[in-house]
Amino acid sequence: MKPLIVTANLIVGQDGSTTLNGSSTALSTAPDRLRFHQLRDHQELIIIGGNTARREPYKRTPIPLYILTHAKIRLQPKNQLAKQFQLTPAQLLAEISNNFQSEQPQIKVLVEAGPNLLIQMIDQSLIDYLYLTVNLDKQGENKISISNLVENFELLESEKIEDCEFRKYKKLAS
Repeated sequence: MKPLIVTANLIVGQDGSTTLNGSSTALSTAPDRLRFHQLRDHQELIIIGGNTARREPYKRTPIPLYILTHAKIRLQPKNQLAKQFQLTPAQLLAEISNNFQSEQPQIKVLVEAGPNLLIQMIDQSLIDYLYLTVNLDKQGENKISISNLVENFELLESEKIEDCEFRKYKKLAS
C-alpha cells in the first residue's frame, strides 16, 4: 500500500460554468492547455468520471487512464491505457494505492473529472491539491459555486495570464 498525492484540475468560466457548448474544452485557452500538459507531465495516472469519458477527447493519454463510472459499456475502447471501475472514489483510490505499479515513493494521481465527481471527492476529503483555472472572459453552462468548491482549501498561488487566472490550492489540515 503506497501513499497517494491526489491532485485535481478544473477550468471554469467567470460565472463558475464548467462547460461551454457542452464541453470544458471551449473554456480553455492556449496558456491553460500549456499548464494542463505541464501538470500532467508530473503525474502517473489520470482519473475521470463516466460523463467526462463520454464528452471529452480521451482516445489517447500519455499515462494510464482510470474511468470511474456506473456504466458497464466500455467508454474509451480505443485507449489502450484505459481501465474502467465501478467503485466509489475512496475505493478506487484504495485500489490504486494497493495495486498500481509505481517506482515512486508516492503515487501521483491527477483527477480530470467534471464537477459532479470532483465535488464528491472534495466533500470526502480525497483531493490534496486543486488547480483551478478561471477563464475571466467566458461564461457557459453547468455552473458551480467557486467559493464552495475551494472552501476547504488554502490558496497557495494565483497568477493571471491573458484571459485566465490560474490558482493552486492545498487542502486544509483537518
